[in-house]
Amino acid sequence: MPARPAARRLACLCAALLLGAAPPALAPALATDWSNQGGNAARNGLTSELGPATADLLWSGGRSSLIAWHPVTEGNRVFMVRQARWPYEQPNDAYVVAMDLTTGAELWAVVLPYVAGDWTPWIAGVRDGRVYCSRSGNGASVSALFYALDASDGHTLWVSDELQDAGPYDGVVFADNGDPLVASFQDIWRFDAVDGHTVWHSPRVGSVSGSCGGARYGDGLYVLDVVGGGHALKKFSVATGAFLYQSPTMPGFLCQVTPWVAPDGSVLINRAEASPTNDYYYSWTDTGSGFALKWQVRGFGGAFAEHAVGADGSVYAVITGNRLARLDGATGAVLDDIPLPSALSNAHMAIDGAGRLFFSNSGFATGHVYVYSADLATLHWDVAVPNINIGGPSIGQGGTLVLCGVGTNLRAYRGEDPTAVEPAALAEALVSASPNPFQGATRLGFALPAAGRARLAVFDCNGRHLRTLLDGEAPAGAQSAIWDGRDAAGRPLPAGVYFFRLEQGGASWSGRAVLAR
Repeated sequence: MPARPAARRLACLCAALLLGAAPPALAPALATDWSNQGGNAARNGLTSELGPATADLLWSGGRSSLIAWHPVTEGNRVFMVRQARWPYEQPNDAYVVAMDLTTGAELWAVVLPYVAGDWTPWIAGVRDGRVYCSRSGNGASVSALFYALDASDGHTLWVSDELQDAGPYDGVVFADNGDPLVASFQDIWRFDAVDGHTVWHSPRVGSVSGSCGGARYGDGLYVLDVVGGGHALKKFSVATGAFLYQSPTMPGFLCQVTPWVAPDGSVLINRAEASPTNDYYYSWTDTGSGFALKWQVRGFGGAFAEHAVGADGSVYAVITGNRLARLDGATGAVLDDIPLPSALSNAHMAIDGAGRLFFSNSGFATGHVYVYSADLATLHWDVAVPNINIGGPSIGQGGTLVLCGVGTNLRAYRGEDPTAVEPAALAEALVSASPNPFQGATRLGFALPAAGRARLAVFDCNGRHLRTLLDGEAPAGAQSAIWDGRDAAGRPLPAGVYFFRLEQGGASWSGRAVLAR
């Protein structure tokens, strides 16, 4: 492990280029800001935004890169790593880059401090105006400091007080208060979002480094660890870092995948190593004291894949026979399936608010992204993105779809106008406001997939929390809350756009309304 100073709140970077004036403040950090790779706490690829219904190109081009890394978004900005040279060719080989999500203009670019042995910088995620990033080696071969950069200009807000060894295929998820939860090969950290100190640090034993991240639902952080005879799903407390319990053993040898969680709290894992004997998709029910097997289905594929769950709980997966399938979330039965449209490296998926599946084959020369209807019967559109790797799909504010390839192949596609979509197609994905715009008060309608603790909060356009309308146990199904246009102290708020975030476990839904005075 390379020796490095563990200074916190270090205000230095090797290079920071601020291009142009800072854009307006970020919108609230909704879990709809990107998918997947940790894009919501459940890592299930589900977003309430309406992605592009057609290949309506918004902008293209940007910094050149040898490798396509995953883009993450918050509000009107998109962040990514663009790697111009192989790591061993020069110390400052790659930039953390911020771009305007609407125009594609570069806003700033930063090089994180280099130490011998590093391979590349990587972005863990973005939340509440903080871009979380670090450097990594080959898998967990290098330990590095964890950085929080200011999303508006790229300057360093803080540096962690501990080294960590996660990397670009791990991603992070966030606690309710915005603390990043970083899971690597043999460790899990919770860093304080405000100053970077270590809240807790717990050991774990992954199968092999890379794609070792966790998924969160409520106070549970789920990871896949190696145990005698195979692998087990383990649950850690988000609050304390304590190991709580684990599933029965899933047979196998190697596995580089991340769990994901359905809206009803079912925890899913693709225990895959390209073995016809041991590869299965497993769905587990967390009983509160252990895991009960819900179903298992023959799997397909290997390392680094990320899958998705629809708002109705259906699971999208690649199954045996080289087929892309929609599975019944309750039983694992195949509801719909089609032949894979092209050679598969590994699957990366997102589901938008209309139920459309955005599917990347993560291929090299045959890299491609496809957009299907929820039942897989209709291919809405597709586009070749050679060497896409983990460069998307990433669906941000307004449904803008960002795809990263190599060279200068960066693209953003325009999301669909919500007014053009039949209300039934949105199902339970949005928090709706009626009337909207409104004067006086508006009714917020939403539907919970399961009974349990839920939270509904109001934010302004700067991401400031204004009021909590619901924070407690709630039944499953359709319900509503009234907001009178006032903050928590009862003060009338000025006219403007306001945002709502509904959270239950690791899932999140959002909406917005215009207050007129």
